[in-house]
Amino acid sequence: MSIVLSLENSRHRSTTVHISTDSDSSDSDYITSTTPVMSASKNARVKQSSASNPPFLTVGEITPEALLSWEMACMQFFIHKDVPEDERVKKVARGMQDPRIQNWYLTNKEEIDALSFREYMIEIRSTWLPLGWEGILRRKMLSSTQGQCPFQQWAIDVQRQNILLRGTPSHLADINILFHLESRMNVDLAADYDAGNIAKDDLHKWIKSVCILEKKHLRYLARQKEAVEAALRAERARLTSNRKSNTNTRFNAKGNNSQSKNTSSKPFTRLPALTKNEHQLLRDNDGCFKCREPFVGHTSSNCQKGSPDGAFYKMLTASTVLAKKTKRKEGVSAVDIEEENEVIAVAMSSAVLGNGTDSGEECVAPLQTPHLH
Repeated sequence: MSIVLSLENSRHRSTTVHISTDSDSSDSDYITSTTPVMSASKNARVKQSSASNPPFLTVGEITPEALLSWEMACMQFFIHKDVPEDERVKKVARGMQDPRIQNWYLTNKEEIDALSFREYMIEIRSTWLPLGWEGILRRKMLSSTQGQCPFQQWAIDVQRQNILLRGTPSHLADINILFHLESRMNVDLAADYDAGNIAKDDLHKWIKSVCILEKKHLRYLARQKEAVEAALRAERARLTSNRKSNTNTRFNAKGNNSQSKNTSSKPFTRLPALTKNEHQLLRDNDGCFKCREPFVGHTSSNCQKGSPDGAFYKMLTASTVLAKKTKRKEGVSAVDIEEENEVIAVAMSSAVLGNGTDSGEECVAPLQTPHLH
């Protein structure tokens, strides 16, 4: 008896599946399809409607991950349906939808059906996975390091890759996985781990213990980071306060000195070069070529006044020099009159002052009088 089922694949195209249940049929209890079930993704994928039905492996690139998923789905089907060991291969072999694998199976059907399911999976991996896949996966797994990845996530990834190598000489025992994780963990975590003395009897318990240690380490790093950030915030606040204080101080200083404020707000005007006439006037009147003042009694090399602002400078002329000379003479004459008062000593005999003696002693009385010209 045959049962015909109509299935919908991932691209919504109908696929007819024939299930043969004749006891005398040489191809009894297997599933075949007239059209391969296509996968929407590039890689092959496992499809299984329920544990009581054998799984399908869709058309696509055969990967270690896809074959592991296929193997686990088949084992679930065998347990659920209580399939004997000698019938397991022929119950599921035609569920692989890749035409190449179907042709390989039909060509070698008798030899393949005689294999145990474990031997069958070894043959599938050897035949349909890329050449050297085992070594590539092993090197990838053993070269991995934790880096900045969380330890648990990294440990799960290493174990997942090791599971893909199950049934091959490259598959590692739990203790070897433990040694790999131990030797390639983050250096900061390793420093705490070495002081922890964690038991290595069970891989899964060991991983849990290391994860607990990592959480403590991360909390310590978080506290350190918070302390550093708090110190940086305090330093920034102090610098901001100092800048505001300095700004206020400069503002007040400018407010108290309007002349400085006006000077600083106006651009400095360059002095024009001395003319020949100005040179001669300064040279003839004891002037300075730097401050450009006559009658100052110093030169440019020892001038303390500095150059005048070009914005307010007026050219030196004979009339301005004469005016300064006249003003200077008036000031000097006033001083001379005060200094011309001379002290005249008047000497008189003591007898004249009234003691009636001629002792010869004299009494001196100072008098001041201006010179008569």
